[in-house]
Amino acid sequence: MPYVTNSFRELTGESGQVSGSFQRSYTKTFLLMVDSPTDSVWYVGSHPQLPKLFDVHPADNKAFCTSISPAQDSSNPLIWRVTCTFAYSLDAAGGSGGIPATGVPAIDSQMQGKPPADRAAAAALNDPLKRPNDYSYGTQPWHKRAVMHDSKTKNRMVNHPILKDDLARFPEVDDYCLSIRVGRNMPGAPNLEWLSLNGKLNDNRCTIGTHICEIGTARMMSTAAELVYEEGVSYWRWTHEILMTDDPKAWMFTADSQGRNAMFSPLDKNGAVVAGPLVRELIVNREPSLAGDQLLTTDGKVFAKNQAGTINTVEYNYIDFGTFPLNL
Repeated sequence: MPYVTNSFRELTGESGQVSGSFQRSYTKTFLLMVDSPTDSVWYVGSHPQLPKLFDVHPADNKAFCTSISPAQDSSNPLIWRVTCTFAYSLDAAGGSGGIPATGVPAIDSQMQGKPPADRAAAAALNDPLKRPNDYSYGTQPWHKRAVMHDSKTKNRMVNHPILKDDLARFPEVDDYCLSIRVGRNMPGAPNLEWLSLNGKLNDNRCTIGTHICEIGTARMMSTAAELVYEEGVSYWRWTHEILMTDDPKAWMFTADSQGRNAMFSPLDKNGAVVAGPLVRELIVNREPSLAGDQLLTTDGKVFAKNQAGTINTVEYNYIDFGTFPLNL
């Protein structure tokens, strides 16, 4: 079923339009002849001289071929007219230049925003399971943090400029992370290994979208999947929700050291300070006026607000770790 030699030509009457949102579109019509009235529409639409999907318009390098529409002549079944549409917005109407979208968001959202060359490469594969992952980004708060220092002076917040006791209540602010949604096509549904990753941090260096995540900087929040059917293939559309940060300590619990015990200089039997290693003792035994938990310095002593000293802090990992895919 060959094409008739020298039958291909471009018809006059190219049309175009521009919208108020600065989007341009064009149509070109081509005529060709085949030697059999039973030649398929797909065979005709694949004529080597026709534009291919995502080919650039010859006079406008920002417009790309978004649809190819062959139509058989009603009076002569050997003659076909093929209309090719070129447009700026590849994602309008499902990225098909006027052909309605499927109505299934799991399908219509795929490849959105990708450059024409990537779309053409994916279309050439003709297999949804070989399409690259899709990514979308945002930010969201993930926990509240008590603020104990003035944001301008960096001084600790106290109840009185002379007494300098801690406030009874400190203000809280939200800590934000980068959130990323990963969409991927997979042959099967997620197994229990993915369930076990929910809420965990990465214990390995991995790449997620455009980010290289060091250990402890990415947290898997959820994995979902829905079954879809497309291109003769039934597959699962997975969606991962991940939070990430550049600070490997962001997911650690950090707190000022405080307690009812502290380190003191040793005393002799008469209660006089003597030389020797510091000893651990209840604070109220040495300082009866200091009841309850007290802030501690880096060497374990009571933090005296009117003396030099640095409040000690402690850091702990309290979120479990799990192994992430090297590339997600």
